[in-house]
Amino acid sequence: MGLLVAAIIFGNPAFWLGLLALGIPLVIHLLTRRTPKKMIFPTLQFLRKAMARKSNLYRIRHWLLLLLRTALVLFVLLVFLKPVWTQGARRSVTDPEAVRTQVILLDASASMGYASAGVTPFAQAKVAVGKILAQHRPGDRINLIRMGRRPRSCLDEPSDTVFFVRKDLQTMVLSEEHAQINAALAEALQQLERISEGRKQIFLVSDFQRTNWSAVDFKAVGEGVELFFIPAGTETTVNRAVTDITIRPSRPTVGETVEIVCKVANYGDQACHLPLELTFREGATFRKELDLKPHSTVSASFTMRFHDSGQFEGELSIPDDGLAIDNTRFLALTVAEKVHILVVSDAPGPPATTGRRLLERAINPFVRAQQATAVASVIPSAELTSAALSQAQVVMLSEVNELSKRAAEVLVTYLGEGGSVVYFHVGGADAQNLNRLAAVSEGAFVLPFKLTGQVELRSRDRFATLAQANFDHRMLARFRESSELADLRFYRFFSTERIEHQGQVLMRFDDGNIAMAETTVGPGTLLLCNFSCSLEHSDLAKHTLFVPLVHEMIKHLRPSAGTRDAFVVGDACYMTVAGITAESELVFHDPAGRVVQGSADLGSQGAACFFPQAQTCGLYRVLVNDEVAGALAVNVDPLESNLDRLELSQLAELARASQGETVTVAGRQASLEQALAGKPLWPVLLMIAIGLLCTEQLVVTACR
Repeated sequence: MGLLVAAIIFGNPAFWLGLLALGIPLVIHLLTRRTPKKMIFPTLQFLRKAMARKSNLYRIRHWLLLLLRTALVLFVLLVFLKPVWTQGARRSVTDPEAVRTQVILLDASASMGYASAGVTPFAQAKVAVGKILAQHRPGDRINLIRMGRRPRSCLDEPSDTVFFVRKDLQTMVLSEEHAQINAALAEALQQLERISEGRKQIFLVSDFQRTNWSAVDFKAVGEGVELFFIPAGTETTVNRAVTDITIRPSRPTVGETVEIVCKVANYGDQACHLPLELTFREGATFRKELDLKPHSTVSASFTMRFHDSGQFEGELSIPDDGLAIDNTRFLALTVAEKVHILVVSDAPGPPATTGRRLLERAINPFVRAQQATAVASVIPSAELTSAALSQAQVVMLSEVNELSKRAAEVLVTYLGEGGSVVYFHVGGADAQNLNRLAAVSEGAFVLPFKLTGQVELRSRDRFATLAQANFDHRMLARFRESSELADLRFYRFFSTERIEHQGQVLMRFDDGNIAMAETTVGPGTLLLCNFSCSLEHSDLAKHTLFVPLVHEMIKHLRPSAGTRDAFVVGDACYMTVAGITAESELVFHDPAGRVVQGSADLGSQGAACFFPQAQTCGLYRVLVNDEVAGALAVNVDPLESNLDRLELSQLAELARASQGETVTVAGRQASLEQALAGKPLWPVLLMIAIGLLCTEQLVVTACR
């Protein structure tokens, strides 16, 4: 009983003075008590009436009316006291009147823009936040954090001034980002940690999209922090989206067959038929008809050839639905004249016997550049930057000095983004470089063998030959019938020890050491050649298979698709533009054609151009001397397209790992107000008072 009373608070405690009115029915009862009267010569009618008044029923009637009238006055008094039932809204709170510190996390991700009957979850969420602000009491502290790619806090810390929070809410607009819930929750908890007294509350206002919220970690929520889950939006959603674009090859050349593959998803419960259009800025349009089953994804491809080099901009689109932001996906395609190979080497330039010069000639064996299918550019390892790598389809390292930590990080990042690297290593700093690449990769770069020493055979007039080759591998398949591989002579290489279950061995020397192996670093491919093209270390370059072997390496390693230049809203975007000099005038444009502040780092192969954080989907362009020199595409995160949401019971289960108090709110106005201030009891008390009044009239009428 004590717990029930503790769960009730009163909005007008001053009306407790009305308890004095409870004595009024008793006074009326005492004043209206009937006493025997002497009647002179009464008639029989008056005698019967007097006897009835003295009966037991009459006495019970008086006591019953006394109780009914006293209860009526009590319940009318309680109505004016405005009691509120707080059980369930603040179950863990022993002092509901304590000062509150509240942090509101408002979801502003792209999925909150789904329109149903013209109303979006974001609009509903702003109304809910407004009601939270309306419950602000003097002395309470409050703050508002917008949940997006990065949390944006209205104030540095919760404040007792609600004006700035209310103003920020009014001007807040929906973003096209993917919300990082864990980052926003961590920011809210950090702000609450600086508060030592009073109640601490976190309000989570969102559509509670499953792809966003299923991975949220509530373990950091400490004891005494109340969590309020307030859902916005509708239960049933129908959404179709273009979720992915892949270009194969990712960097095509003129006249090469290009395949543009896209994925279209149907997240609704009904099958649908959709037209899919691929439109290029230059005017070409392609169309396909798609049939999608409920909760399914289909792929569609467009095959074409480009007869000119340059930048091509396009977009894939389906008809708009409730969430229009994911019905269009943008692409920026660079078509090159030739396949670009970047050779990184610190060998001196003039000697024709160095691995660097021999690789250049093998990549482009033709005197006239027009006949070449691939072209090579050479840089020293000191100039190894992301800008230099961005245009390269394959990177080849030969005779390099010790790599700096920065250069190693750039290479590992390039591999992690789907790039391909060939490393010809024979000695010198190569062992240190391989170890450094493994160290900076944090476990992503794992060699298929250990380097246990160095083998030097030339001084002893000896050589090693190839004894084993995996001709089932597509890079070596064309050499199955050739005997030249067995004729190659190798004078210098590393002794190796195989690491099981790591990578793939492609060739071995006759002494058992590994000659060639392949491994992956994320989506990228690393080919390790335990030999050099230099004539000091092997006679590989003297054989006719040298050129076709190098081109098979390029053909095999050239990325068919990669994650490079795949940006989503909220990313800091970058690209490389060739032909830029210190005298070039650069202008950066957002998709709306507005000038934005960007920066450029000049290099020998062009300039790395950096855009600020992308705020919207579309094509971001770099203009050089008023001409478009490069473009990159920014799209909405595909995780925002699946609008399947978590139920309130699932949210409560998800938050069970926390030590805080969890309150789920159904999202209706009444339930929100109940969660914020408790359930008002005065309507129930008023109905009871009316019932007592009616009962009193019935008793009076029945006992006449």
